[in-house]
Amino acid sequence: MRVKGFTLIEVMVALSIFGLAALAALQAASSHLTSLSDLQSKTFAQYVASNRIAEVSLAQEWPVKDNKKGTAEQAGTTWHWQQQVVETVTPNVVAVTVIVSKTEGGREHYRLTRYLRKPDSAAKGDRNAR
Repeated sequence: MRVKGFTLIEVMVALSIFGLAALAALQAASSHLTSLSDLQSKTFAQYVASNRIAEVSLAQEWPVKDNKKGTAEQAGTTWHWQQQVVETVTPNVVAVTVIVSKTEGGREHYRLTRYLRKPDSAAKGDRNAR
């Protein structure tokens, strides 16, 4: 009389296949959560950089200070920013770049550049003014 069912080898092969599939699913979920965390950090770093560029634009100080550093609080985290100012070929226009990281001198999370003109250049009838 023959008993119907699976042999020990068949059960072990099925369990190993199931184990590999579960491991792949776990790795995919872990990768997804890591990318979400990175995306969230990049978004908050973008907010910090945008806020700093807005502060520089509204201050209307000339010349804009190069290599200025500071910190900003965003989403319960202290972010470190550094601004770099580079002159352009256009007179009275500079490129201001803000670099944001979680630690001072740490890995760059976001970089934002904006071109600013000298605040009073529009009042003097400058052709490049709006």
